[in-house]
Amino acid sequence: MELVREQVSLDQLVGHEQVQVMLEGDLIVPDTKPDMALLLQTEEQVMIERTEAGTDRVNYVGRLNLSVLYVAKNADKTIHTINLSRTLDDFVNLDGVTKDMWVRARATITNIDFRVVNDRKVNYRAIVDVRISAERADAHEMVVHINGVPENQLLKTSLNLNRTIDNRIDRFTVKEQLILPSAKPNIREVLQSTASITNQETRIANGRVNLSGEISLTTLYRGDSDESLIEFIESEIPFNGPVDIGGARDDMFADVALQILETHVAIRPDDDGEDRVLEIEISVGVELKVYSTETFPILEDAYIIDTTLTLQKTAVRYPRLVCNNRNQTNVKEVVTLSDAVPPMLQVFRVKGTPHIDDIKTIDDKIIVEGAINTSILYVAESDTTPLASFSTVIPYRQVIEAKGANPTMQPDISISIDNVSFNMLTPTETEVRFLLTFNTRVTEQEETRIIHDIEFSDISPEILANQASLTVYITQPGDNLWKIAKRYNTPLDELLSVNEIENPSKIVCGQKLLVLNRGASQGVF
Repeated sequence: MELVREQVSLDQLVGHEQVQVMLEGDLIVPDTKPDMALLLQTEEQVMIERTEAGTDRVNYVGRLNLSVLYVAKNADKTIHTINLSRTLDDFVNLDGVTKDMWVRARATITNIDFRVVNDRKVNYRAIVDVRISAERADAHEMVVHINGVPENQLLKTSLNLNRTIDNRIDRFTVKEQLILPSAKPNIREVLQSTASITNQETRIANGRVNLSGEISLTTLYRGDSDESLIEFIESEIPFNGPVDIGGARDDMFADVALQILETHVAIRPDDDGEDRVLEIEISVGVELKVYSTETFPILEDAYIIDTTLTLQKTAVRYPRLVCNNRNQTNVKEVVTLSDAVPPMLQVFRVKGTPHIDDIKTIDDKIIVEGAINTSILYVAESDTTPLASFSTVIPYRQVIEAKGANPTMQPDISISIDNVSFNMLTPTETEVRFLLTFNTRVTEQEETRIIHDIEFSDISPEILANQASLTVYITQPGDNLWKIAKRYNTPLDELLSVNEIENPSKIVCGQKLLVLNRGASQGVF
């Protein structure tokens, strides 16, 4: 008898941790810009650029980018911006982590407040959630077969598991030239450029992961005409880039996180020498994990007539993919201005930042509740304030179909806005519409015991001699014929034949079976 062994790699979640980081500081108006009369609108972005695993800790480095749009305290009430980029460099303690592990880090701004200190200083206070997780791949050698033993004396089962094919951190650059529409004035100064990734798609085939989508770019600028207060350009820049992953197939899955790392916008002259071209260069960070769902056959139990088997087992844990889906929903709301801000003449821009407040998992469904922080920038019906903004919070609730999910599971959900539209109804009301995209992945930690070795020994002749030649066995709850055959050390075929059983799966509790004893009984290991 020969043991057949195979090695399998099982992904292990070493641990995960979430911490809150408080960031506070000031944005100072540069000496080259005028004093501030009114803060209009803010842009904020937080990102993790790299991570490094150490002993029981994970170091991370990232940035907090802030941009403030304001009305100047001068006769023309011109529009200007203040920008700040602040480095994040910290660590999170995570027991069990070692240098060779794969770690992931995500950062989100859960709350940020801006306060005008004086006409040349704005104070900010941000609360950032940093989520860290660490994984490793453990190699296990297990017994999958015993040569020389009848197949019906081997009890086989299968592991349904996720196997990581590759983890990758990369980046790519998207370049584009945007030419102003003829109705727009020439560019005097770019005030603000905001980029976000929308309509993201991932396709896997033939050793390659293809990433595609659009970068939604909104650029605010000051025109060179006296009538131009502020202008904006909205554009959708497509991207399509492959990442080579050896062994990737179309039946595999990919967890992809894309983030805008840098956005550079430069003013360029057109063919007539006028400043009507924007040269765009956007750097996109990629965090990619490709994995397969596989069924791995293993040996669960075995018996051999007149032989004692000592099964040496090891407990293992591994993740099993329950569901992986993507769905969208529209959130629509009529926003009414408060009395504290002037009425609207024209809406320039609506921006939204979604966040998740609560996730509840029930059987086959996940309920997500949260809100969209919404800001409307508009031309004001006011002699003193040419531009104004209004901020509000729009709640949402989404029920996600997740077959196989239950309350014991913790889903991984990311949310993004793929489209924003608006319709000004009255000087005090605007209907805003957001297309929300939810990417949901649910895994379950399975636990089983695998056989890593088997010891064989002959049953003592004295024990065999003391066994009854015939036993009447009454089946109990949870019994099956294989277990009964093993217990009484008898061939399964013989048990079926003696009891004239045609279908082994159809036995009932309380059924009487005749068992011809061939040797000593063996316990179930």
